[in-house]
Amino acid sequence: MTAQHDPSAAAGSVDAEPVVPDTMTAALLQEFGHLDVARVPTPSPGPGEVLCRVQACGICGTDLKIVRGDYAGTWPPSLPFVIGHEWSGVVSALGPGTERSGLRVGDRIVAENHTGCSACAMCRAGRYNLCERVREPGFKLYGHTAPGALAEYAVRPAVALHKIPEGVDPAAAALVNQGALTVHAARRVSLTAGATVAVFGPGLLGLLMLQVARASGAATTVVVGRGSRLQTATELGASHVVDYEHEGPVDGVRAATGGRGVDAVFDCSGNPDVLAQAVAATRRGGSVAVLGLAGGARAEIPVDALALDELNLFGVRSSPNAYPAMLALLASGAVRTEPLTADRFMLEDVHAAFGALAARTSIRPIVLPTK
Repeated sequence: MTAQHDPSAAAGSVDAEPVVPDTMTAALLQEFGHLDVARVPTPSPGPGEVLCRVQACGICGTDLKIVRGDYAGTWPPSLPFVIGHEWSGVVSALGPGTERSGLRVGDRIVAENHTGCSACAMCRAGRYNLCERVREPGFKLYGHTAPGALAEYAVRPAVALHKIPEGVDPAAAALVNQGALTVHAARRVSLTAGATVAVFGPGLLGLLMLQVARASGAATTVVVGRGSRLQTATELGASHVVDYEHEGPVDGVRAATGGRGVDAVFDCSGNPDVLAQAVAATRRGGSVAVLGLAGGARAEIPVDALALDELNLFGVRSSPNAYPAMLALLASGAVRTEPLTADRFMLEDVHAAFGALAARTSIRPIVLPTK
């Protein structure tokens, strides 16, 4: 197909209109446990929407759980389905009603994966990640309940797109989704200058959380995990690392803070057993923020410690109003991504990308849908 695009809607652009094919290649979840690389119809932008050519798409632990079927019937609601929610791209066509969006064909963008109904109490309060109509058509969670971006093209509402600053490459921009989540987490716990912080789980989320905590003013940062990723954490600025295969996580965190415990723990592990450790590693009056998902598993919480130490326990979902801050951190160099995006795969090799993530040989596989 030819992109439906009015050149006058592109802020005076005189560039040739991109030709968009009728079909595209996508990683299609046909049945749980298996992805097919298949040709599917290329989406067209509707009112208020923008068609983007995907340049880079990351694969995360939640994607592994979705493919496995851990959230079957919810994420996704039905099959077949295109997953992928951490991505960057280029505007290829503007749909009707986007004339005042500030976007033009050729703009490099990242996309938020939540769009709320805009009418419920949460959306009107700016907390659209908690839209109260989450089961209704007005709410979309792209890559989970609405088509994702592990494909050559993706359509998103113009209001969900943010321009990428100069100097930020597509692979780095694909990390904004996870990075903005950590910005939201730092805001949730009201992280202040001079704070002491522990991060459990040195995957991509934890290594971004480490850097965002430092950029937010944390003076002491302790990362708990195992293996070579602790060396990466040190390279990215961690004050201390704790290898739980050789040392108790709680003892290690408390030792790094003179026995007091940290002001805030960020649980990025997705392991339900970590929550009790996080509570035990936090100082009295401190905060625990839970960012990682556990695929429906349950955790035990030490209720007495939570109550008697007056700890604050925060859930952290997505990244409302946090994309601009994360883009600014990337552009300034406050957050480094080179060690995190070293592994690149073409779309036809998506199975190898998933295998690398599952085997923990890659911190964040980056899939490149187009050459």
